[in-house]
Amino acid sequence: MLRAMSEINLLQKYLTGASVTDVLFDGYNSALIERSGNLENAECIFSSEEELISWVKNVFSKNNSRIDIAKPISEVSIDSEFGPLRIHAVLAGECSKSTRVSIRRHNTTAMSLQDLLEIQTINAEQLAFLQQIILERENFVIIGGTGSGKTTLLRAMLNEVSLERTITIEDSPELNLFGNSVQLTTRPGNHEGVGEITLNRLLREALRMRPDRLVIGESRGEELLLLLQAMNTGHSGSGFTLHANSVDDAIPRMLAILAGVGLAPELARTLIASSVRWVIEVRKSNGLRQLSSIRRLQAAHV
Repeated sequence: MLRAMSEINLLQKYLTGASVTDVLFDGYNSALIERSGNLENAECIFSSEEELISWVKNVFSKNNSRIDIAKPISEVSIDSEFGPLRIHAVLAGECSKSTRVSIRRHNTTAMSLQDLLEIQTINAEQLAFLQQIILERENFVIIGGTGSGKTTLLRAMLNEVSLERTITIEDSPELNLFGNSVQLTTRPGNHEGVGEITLNRLLREALRMRPDRLVIGESRGEELLLLLQAMNTGHSGSGFTLHANSVDDAIPRMLAILAGVGLAPELARTLIASSVRWVIEVRKSNGLRQLSSIRRLQAAHV
């Protein structure tokens, strides 16, 4: 069996190189690496399903989390010599024929907007536009799919105003801003389901912490209502990211979230129109992450 002390060190062969962002195990005999935006097959390090399950359980238990037959799906964020890692796992059983492990390595390199220009994520015109949005304290949402570069762009924009007190609220600590920033992260409940601290709870607390800007790493639930209300009542220059396939899908996505927390459609449309000024879209194509659209949100379009 694998030695308990070496769980994360076993990933060295996969995580070597700054271009690696994801490691995926689809059962013990299938390993994939995403490198520079492209998936490639990798050599497997586990000899049986039992060995993979043992590795997963050791990783979670050593990081004060739980995954077992009663809780076969779980997620944990850890610091490692390879940088911050988010590990999501589904144990073999009723939910999946094989154990599935998805490891995301968060980028700790704080790229500036100028850096993004140099690697062709944005162009010169977009650079000027983004600087204008952030310096003039206009509210915005960054949209895109998984791994499209939303967090990287958000971090670069916020580091343009590093002297301001920006409070970031995230499930996993990914933004890691320069300067006068405060980082708040959620906490799951314990084994009895007690003690959970949600994005919405953190946002309520952040409002009492004298923020210059409020930022949610990814909004997908009731915290969106509170954030839009804050944006609409004086917290300018704030922003968030949102999973959406296109600029045209951003409004329906927000409306669906707000409907889920009981807000009437007309009130939701009015709130979005009065709170969000810009929708910024990033895409990943052929391994290249690029800013594809910056659209001013018009009330008539909501």
